[in-house]
Amino acid sequence: MPRSTLPTIPLVVFGIIEPILLVIAYITAMSNPRQYFADQSPSFAVAQNQWTPQALGMTLQMANVLLLLAPLAVVACWSRDANTARGFLFCVALADFGHIYATYAAVGPAIFWDYRGWNGAVGGNIAGSAVLNVLRWMTLFGVLGKVEDGEGVVVAKDLKKRA
Repeated sequence: MPRSTLPTIPLVVFGIIEPILLVIAYITAMSNPRQYFADQSPSFAVAQNQWTPQALGMTLQMANVLLLLAPLAVVACWSRDANTARGFLFCVALADFGHIYATYAAVGPAIFWDYRGWNGAVGGNIAGSAVLNVLRWMTLFGVLGKVEDGEGVVVAKDLKKRA
């Protein structure tokens, strides 16, 4: 039976919802890399001469990182080893700060602090990352339940008991 050391809420958020969102972001970036690139800072139009081979390469590499993170999240969050889950959440929690700062650097303080100027990409990069970051730290500090070997969720067995 699938087992996780994570409590239910963190398991659903980090082991199911976030990986699905990462795959959606990957598909979005791969299907229209120029638009994905432009959406990172919506107040600046991307002229054709700014869409360089380097911009394409970096956008596709970013998409690849998104695809890499999705199965890593699944493996780490569904692990039976609490240290694996904790280590993954800690590393990604630290990376969230860099993700938010990168968006700040791209859009500037005026747009960063004014949510009315955000598009979906900027909103996800700022608010989405901030919410996930808080949930990661809450999980690591035990606010949402203990992360221990032998604890957490036994999915199939729990579903059968409730039926």
